[in-house]
Amino acid sequence: MAGLRESGSGVPVVVISARGAVDDRIGLLRLGADDYLVKPFDLDELSARIGAQLRGRGYAGGAEAAGGGARAAASDDGHTVLEIGRWRLDVDAHTFRIDDGPVSLTNIEFAIIELLMNHPDTVFPKRQVYELCWGEPYMVDDNTVTAHISKIRAKLKASGTDGYIRTVWGLGVKLTVPR
Repeated sequence: MAGLRESGSGVPVVVISARGAVDDRIGLLRLGADDYLVKPFDLDELSARIGAQLRGRGYAGGAEAAGGGARAAASDDGHTVLEIGRWRLDVDAHTFRIDDGPVSLTNIEFAIIELLMNHPDTVFPKRQVYELCWGEPYMVDDNTVTAHISKIRAKLKASGTDGYIRTVWGLGVKLTVPR
């Protein structure tokens, strides 16, 4: 982590550990971690903390400048909302809509959609998708992530937006912004 910070990288670091002692948390935060979660943790809390770190670095709002086309905004009730194409994700209310219709997602599916919407046109290896969305080290095969992506695409098919999620063979998956 110290090498990451010395290189000037602004990548957010969220530590997940079973070690919950205050000295452990303070030590890692002083070494450059941006946040710290103690196991066991709630996946929604992890997702919210990752989202906060990314928003704090301008990723959610900065995607347009990077050519991504994602738009982050605050809704009337102050919720963080991501919009891209026909998709609308309310991070705080934990809802996902296509046009005006709600789409029911599991927590993992929601985390995958949120990750992709925060970084449109960025290819994520399946290992990275797993570690960021499940919040634990990658110790499974690619089929776990592939199965979840397939379930998401099946839920999107009726709206015709299943093509937003693209497989980049040999590399991973990405959200392709409609033009």
